[in-house]
Amino acid sequence: MLAAEVARWFVWLVAFAWGAAWGSFFNVAIYRWPRGMSVVRPPSHCPGCGAPIRAWNNVPILGWLFLRGKASCCGSAISPRYPLVELVTAILCVAIAELWVVRAAPGTLLLYATIETILYFVFAGGLLIATFVDLEWMEIPDEVSLPVAALGLMTAPFRTEPGLWSSAVGAGAAYLFVQLVFVWGYEHIAGRRGMGEGDSKLLLMIGAFLGWKGALFSVVAGSLQGLVFTGFALLTGRKLTPDIEERVIDGEVIEAPEAPDHSRVGQLKLPFGPFLALAALEYLLAGDAILSWYFGLLQR
Repeated sequence: MLAAEVARWFVWLVAFAWGAAWGSFFNVAIYRWPRGMSVVRPPSHCPGCGAPIRAWNNVPILGWLFLRGKASCCGSAISPRYPLVELVTAILCVAIAELWVVRAAPGTLLLYATIETILYFVFAGGLLIATFVDLEWMEIPDEVSLPVAALGLMTAPFRTEPGLWSSAVGAGAAYLFVQLVFVWGYEHIAGRRGMGEGDSKLLLMIGAFLGWKGALFSVVAGSLQGLVFTGFALLTGRKLTPDIEERVIDGEVIEAPEAPDHSRVGQLKLPFGPFLALAALEYLLAGDAILSWYFGLLQR
């Protein structure tokens, strides 16, 4: 069966449901990995009282709306991050399916298009998890970046682009550049790290899936967008980072990592992972259009 034979509305419907369901799992990973917990056991439970969450209360997006943002067991508030992650994941899955299934090259088998869609969905999911963990904890879990980077390199020969050579060069060069210059080199000169090791591993993952062009785009576009956000935050007096020195979770004090992954603007700490992830998604979904627009401006 060819990808072109499937109705667009059906592709969108399946992709949205698939994305929302996996968004629920991504929420589990976002909550548990920074706390050193397994994403498998125990099953989903209320973070307030620990009671198991019933299946009908765990429906992506709708469950939170029906409960009006409160746990049915104890009435504890449920963060709006949960439906947000599920909705964003569903939308990303629809966008990826649109590019790799609906707009697949003529003659592309549906099976091949589906496999490629799932691979890029895993990549987008890794970026999403890294973003929300970095925003809250100022760190990027290795459980995200390293396995997804390995998946990107292993599947590079079978994906339409960027190819094995570009993926290998992009992953290796991006990782070494950040690690040598902004982690070890900056620390040797300034006595502190300019970026965290989590950022270099995230770029390893980005390069493995998007190649050297995608990794370069992510660094440049991520830096520019980070600077814009920093300027806005400074002008409005907003905090750039969460208070992560210590937290109390289920009666246990959780201390922040000794060396959280971050960039610095002067003496202000700034999580750089979300901007790298945003730029990587921009390149994945609209890289050619963005570059064409940019170079078109230069030629005027």
